[in-house]
Amino acid sequence: MWLILKLAWRNIFRNKRRTILSVMAIGVGLAAMMLADALIVSLGETMVRSATEDFSGNAQIHQMGFVKNLEVEKVITGNENNKLLNNLALEKDLLSFSPRVLSYGMLTSTTDANNIVIYGIDPEKEKSVSKIYQVIIKGEYFTASDDRKIIVGKKLADNLNIDVGDRVVVTVAKSHLGDLSQEMFRVGGIFSFGMRELDENVAFLNLSVAQNILNLGLDIHEIALNFKDLNLPANKVFPFAQKYFINGNEVSGWNKMFKELAAILQLTQFSLGVLAFILFGIIAFGIMNTLFMSLYERMFEFGVLRAVGTRPSVVARMILFEAFMLAFISSIAGIIMGYLLILFFSKYGIDYRGVEYAHLVFKDKIYPHFRLIQFVLYPPCLIVFATLVGIYPATYAARIIPAVALRKK
Repeated sequence: MWLILKLAWRNIFRNKRRTILSVMAIGVGLAAMMLADALIVSLGETMVRSATEDFSGNAQIHQMGFVKNLEVEKVITGNENNKLLNNLALEKDLLSFSPRVLSYGMLTSTTDANNIVIYGIDPEKEKSVSKIYQVIIKGEYFTASDDRKIIVGKKLADNLNIDVGDRVVVTVAKSHLGDLSQEMFRVGGIFSFGMRELDENVAFLNLSVAQNILNLGLDIHEIALNFKDLNLPANKVFPFAQKYFINGNEVSGWNKMFKELAAILQLTQFSLGVLAFILFGIIAFGIMNTLFMSLYERMFEFGVLRAVGTRPSVVARMILFEAFMLAFISSIAGIIMGYLLILFFSKYGIDYRGVEYAHLVFKDKIYPHFRLIQFVLYPPCLIVFATLVGIYPATYAARIIPAVALRKK
């Protein structure tokens, strides 16, 4: 066994230039696979953050069926005396949360009117979930005493021809009563998320004020959640959702809130699999080509080995060992190159800021990051795959006829 290993090691370095070129080519393929994995995973996380961190949160709690029609009567149950909110404050996996009320309504200025969605938010808790306070481009964010202030989107303000300080009238339907409620507010701020759905169709009020005009008392419609682990709400096994899926309430992770985004992320994972198939196919042909070139150069030697009584299985094992060693060295080279590539881009990032994809606008650089799978799965898979590929040239070498091989030089 050790003699065969020693011979295999010497054989792959007989032609150093060819071996080095093969190692570099295969190593580049492995490094590209590692970088693609890091990039696709980071791209997915960036897309999820872009979709959830601005306003929606990683997950939300609603009364079942509320999201379809925003029926004002469908409030979250089990929150008597803030019991549900107090329980959420004890959840270890939860980073932050914010209660909200929302309803369809109409916003009227002195010149025009527009159908909108009214959100009532807790000014302080909302800061830990969304970025409303960061995207105020004119005026100011809420304070605790801003009972008569409303914050509107830039496109909505343009459509209604209003500015900070102007008066507007909010019209909504009261819960359980069906009567219309009209209240006058003063525009205290104008925001711009850079998303048409929010900038043109949404306005924000103080939570207590919104509850009052909707006749909700202390009831709420929505709790926006941010988890410490971004991927937790999208897991099939989500204990948090099972815990709070009671009394008619439901917990929706970002994968249910943004189904199109979830489908795109599944497609990117499929694309990663296709890329792996292509790269491993290229690697297979590279290794097979190297082994066959080496085999044809040593045809006379194989003829001598067979003529002196060397068994075909021994010749086949030697070729397989050569394939294994070539793949092993290539894996080390690929790990080093992949590590350096990911390290470089994780520090400087890939700038896609301002690019819109699937109705999302990238606002931050993409920073690929390391995953354990890149080092414990891809290199061993390459080694095993390359060794299996070596079976064909090994079988060919084992079937060499000594008399024919001895005539080749």
